[in-house]
Formats: sequence, C-alpha cells, structure tokens
Amino acid sequence: METDLLTPKERYSGVVFIGVRKNDVVEFIKVYAESAELARTLLEDFFYAKGIHPSDFVIVDKGYESVKGKEIISTRTESELSSFLGRLGLKLLSNGILYLQGKSEIYQITSVSKDFLAEIRSIKEKKKHVKLKEEPIVLDFTNLDLPQRYNEKLKVLELMQDTLVVNHAQIPLPKVLREVIKGAVRLPRCMKSGGITLRLLDKDLHEVIIEGKEEVLVKPPVLTWDSSIDGPEDFEAKKIGENMYEPPIFLKAYKGFLILEEPPVELVQRLLKIKEKSIMRIDERKIRIPTEFTIIVETQNVEKYEKIIFPVKIILSSLTNEELVDLLRKELGIEVPDKLVSNLSPYHKTFKTASLLVKLFQQLHAKEPQKPPSELLKTAFILFTGEEDEDH
Repeated sequence: METDLLTPKERYSGVVFIGVRKNDVVEFIKVYAESAELARTLLEDFFYAKGIHPSDFVIVDKGYESVKGKEIISTRTESELSSFLGRLGLKLLSNGILYLQGKSEIYQITSVSKDFLAEIRSIKEKKKHVKLKEEPIVLDFTNLDLPQRYNEKLKVLELMQDTLVVNHAQIPLPKVLREVIKGAVRLPRCMKSGGITLRLLDKDLHEVIIEGKEEVLVKPPVLTWDSSIDGPEDFEAKKIGENMYEPPIFLKAYKGFLILEEPPVELVQRLLKIKEKSIMRIDERKIRIPTEFTIIVETQNVEKYEKIIFPVKIILSSLTNEELVDLLRKELGIEVPDKLVSNLSPYHKTFKTASLLVKLFQQLHAKEPQKPPSELLKTAFILFTGEEDEDH
C-alpha cells in the first residue's frame, strides 16, 4: 500500500481526486493511473487510508481516456469537474499533480458514495418535472483561487452593466467568468421578428440545464470575441433557410455576457447603438430585437476607448510580488524564492506570465526529471527574461 497517498506532491503513475463537503466528508473519488490495475489499487488504498468502507461507494465510470496534448493532470485542468461538483456543494481536492510524460491515454475510475448517487438521481428526477424557472445570476468565487482584491472588483459584473475592463493583470477573463457564474436563464429556441426567424439556441455555445418545447433553461452564456482571430462577420446574421437565420454573436449572448477582446472602437459604438435602439438590420430589413446582453470590453489600452462612456470601469492592476509567488507556488507545488519574482518588470507580473512559467517548468522537468525543482525553476525564469543575473 502506498504510504503517502494523502500527501500532495508531484506524481508520475497515478493521482487521486476527491470531492468533499464542508465537513470534510468524502462523497466523490476519481483516480487517474497508468493502468487499470494501478487505478484499482490506488482506490482501495485510499479507502483504507481514509477509513472509508468500500461498500459505501459505487463505481459509476471507468476506462481509458485520451490525454493527447496534455502535460499534466491537476485540479486546474479538471475545471469542468470542479464546476460540476461545486454546483452540488462539493470542493475538488487532489493528492498532487500527475505528470503525464508523453502518455497518450490514461485509465480512470470514478466512484461516488451511495448517498451522493441517490442525491444526483433525485436531482435528475426533479428536473424532469420542474418548470423552466430562472435563477438570479451571481458570481461565486468560493472555489476559485484569485487574490481577494480581484474577486471584489469582478463581483461588480453581477450588475449586468456594460463594462470596460482594463486588464493589466492579464487575468483569463472568459475562463474565470465561466467558472464563477451561477444561475439559470430561459432562452427561446428561436426568436421571431419582422417575418424573420433567428435560431437562437446553439448547443456548442449554450450549456443546457433543462429542455422545454419552445424554450430551454441554460447557464448564463459567456461568449468571447477576440479581434486578433475573429472577424466582423460574427456580428452579422447568416441565412440558413427561407426567412431563417443564424443570429449574430451578440444575440447568442442573450441574458449573458459578450466579452470583446481589444475590439475596434467602431464595433463597440455600433453594439451600444443597437442596444440603445433595440433594432438591427438583416438583408435591408430592420427588425426589433431584445437587447438583454452585457458587453464587456477587455483591454490593456484604456486610452483607445476614452471617448466611449461605459456605466462601469474595472481596473485590474498587475500582481504584487507576493501574489505572483503564491500563484506559482500553488501551480507548481514547490517553494518559489521571492527574489526570482522581484526581478521581473511590473508589466510581466501577470497571470499570463505565471501560466508561461508553469509551462516552461513542466517542459524542463519532463526533459530533465533528475534535476532539482529549484534549478529548473531558475532556468525557467532565465529563459523567460532572457537575462541571467548574479542572483541566478
């Protein structure tokens, strides 16, 4: 039996994820391992280490999963699982980071307590009979590890007001917002206006909670348009049949958020005008539309939008040395010397920098696993800055 199964650390053959309630009761267990035999052994060892009787749990899923393109498995990479458990009152924890070392697939076993399984089934049964009842949109940062000052600023987005976000911290805003947003909104499958039908529901973009005949209940949508890769055609309706159209992206963000990353000023002005008048043009026809969508303009160049008046402006300043050290420590699971971070320019003390340094470290570790983590971390900083100073 593995003796340090409950100790968080770097792992190379298997890792255990658990979903726990606030009273530390384990309700959910998911094991990733390089083989089915090892996965079963880790699950049995975990039961023994935590004093859990195996008969109180039921295996609900098992088998090999593709991990092509992934370098690690951690609580960060399991964001969808974390969100699912969070909605059911559980927090996702793990006993470390699993380095995949080039593996293309990995075995997993998912086991849940009988009580938790009964709860899930009860929820599903109730959903079959419940009406499409909307729930208020709230932003819940409980399970997200952002410094508190960012949580407080971003919480303002609950007001659903058009907002300019000056993102000097380079927070991955779309990802964060999708993780923290809670609530449910009713979305018509199709919207009719002026003899035109717009097919609003897009299951590639909308997370459906409950389906009705004419409407569906969905998680509040968070859609993104990035000026560096997306085009202006996304803001035009596309004909898909006789008087049937695929709506522009802002209508697909109905009752949710549309994040525009460094958009042209003219585009922002046009969208604000559409919202003001509740009218848009399709094939030379003006039609009236609902404009219940919230525009978030994300930029690092506040001067670019100085002539546009937004109801709300949020300034997310760069990370402090302490915040960046703490972020890297949590991501890597090792100590990070303050002096490494203090040598970075203020412009580089961001979440993007942290992400790049973590990736560099992981790649270096995969190539030279025998080297001490502290040396690999210093090398990652040298590669990132392009300069080797005396401290290094």
